[in-house]
Amino acid sequence: MSTADEIKKLNELLRDRVITQEEFDLQKEKLLNSNSSTTSTDWLTLFLLTFFVGVLGVHRFYTGKIGTGFLMLITLGGFGVWFLVDLILVVTGQFTNKEGQKIPRA
Repeated sequence: MSTADEIKKLNELLRDRVITQEEFDLQKEKLLNSNSSTTSTDWLTLFLLTFFVGVLGVHRFYTGKIGTGFLMLITLGGFGVWFLVDLILVVTGQFTNKEGQKIPRA
C-alpha cells in the first residue's frame, strides 16, 4: 500500500472521528518519515554497483529505474557511453532515483 493510500485511510478515520487530530498528525509524520528512509539509496552502494556492473544497468535496477536498467542490460550500457555518463553522474552526486530525487554523495 502506498503512503498516499495510507494517509487517505487515516483521513477517513479522522473524518469518522475514530482518531483525533493529534493522532492523525503523528501517524502522518511517521508515514512520511519512514517513506523517505525506505526510498533513499546508499551512495556508496550505488557507486560500487555502477563501477563494477554498470554496463549491465544494475545500478538502475537498484534505484528503481527498471525500464532503463533493462535497456542498459541489452545494450551493454549503451555500448559503454551510457555507462560512463551514469558513472560521472553518480560520482558528482547528480544521479536520481525513480522519484527524481538526487542521491547525494555521502
